[in-house]
Amino acid sequence: MDKKPKLVVAGDALLTPEFLADSFEPFVRAGWEVAAFRFGPPSLHELDEQLLLLEREGPDALPIPEGLEPLMAGADLLVVHICPVSAELLRRNPQLLAVGVLRGGYENVDAAAARTLGIPVVHTLGRTSEAVSDFAVGLMLAETRNIARCHAGIRAGEWPKEFPNTGRIPEMRELTVGIAGFGEIGRLVARKLSGFRCRVLAFDPYVPEEAIVRGGAEPADWPALLAESDILTLHSRHSAGHPPLVGAAELAKMKPGAYLINTARAGLIEMDALAEALRQGKLAGAALDVFDQEPLGPDHPLLGLDNVTLTSHIAFDTEAFYKRSPILWREGMDRLLEGTDKRVWINPDEAANGRIAKLGELWRRAAARA
Repeated sequence: MDKKPKLVVAGDALLTPEFLADSFEPFVRAGWEVAAFRFGPPSLHELDEQLLLLEREGPDALPIPEGLEPLMAGADLLVVHICPVSAELLRRNPQLLAVGVLRGGYENVDAAAARTLGIPVVHTLGRTSEAVSDFAVGLMLAETRNIARCHAGIRAGEWPKEFPNTGRIPEMRELTVGIAGFGEIGRLVARKLSGFRCRVLAFDPYVPEEAIVRGGAEPADWPALLAESDILTLHSRHSAGHPPLVGAAELAKMKPGAYLINTARAGLIEMDALAEALRQGKLAGAALDVFDQEPLGPDHPLLGLDNVTLTSHIAFDTEAFYKRSPILWREGMDRLLEGTDKRVWINPDEAANGRIAKLGELWRRAAARA
């Protein structure tokens, strides 16, 4: 009798293993063995801390989770959310046909080591795109129009009329918004800004200029984006160990009185330099959903400033995010295995084509039996 194909799904406090097991129930009906594993602490705060560590230092920042390896015996496919997948875990499981990541970011998986071993890594496109792009535009309005700080003042018994940018409060149609990173989220931000009639610039060295124009923005190089943007919103990736995209030098080149928005990765900004630029009034304001430490400590430099809007890493947090994560990943796998769209395969290599072909065969058999 042929061995059953085996899928291991690693959930956590955000996407629970029970939810993921239910999401992959069609695999069970199609004859797969599905084993569920829980990674990480039970609280979202602690899980955020571990995710931040993985984003900053990579998958080796945490040990192989206890209890995962026994489940990996004979596994054909490993699908994770935040659970780290280190080079060592991959070396101990050379039989894997692929590793799936239920996130757009894949800092928790050693994709380079996987490529060396010929193991494809497949991430999830579009999982948080609508939610984060909505939130980024919302932060622009909240910070420039003082929505959050006015609310906080009223709750504290005040009736605020004076703000850090009083006398310079803009309307969106007057502004130039610069988008750093023109992937799925950056393009949606540009589309949503079109209704405000503002000028939109975009910088992304990996996206052709004609694609930026088709996406509703003007192509700009990095110096121009810094110098011309009234609002600069970050939608780039940040690799573990790399310097910030926006440090003291970049902040000094930004347009005086500009606003900085970050819903992407904390490592994109040098936080102490940002706090100093806000303190000195070089920037009119900033709005951040991601931080170098989460939750913020009581002595964090941003907490003493009144020209910043802070949210607790919630830009992704919508009902659709939870429900659609495994669906979007499976749809991406369908396109990859059909050969119609390989964008989800983040470490493509000729040597791994055989594994993709074998996985495709198992996938098609499953689809036929489901």
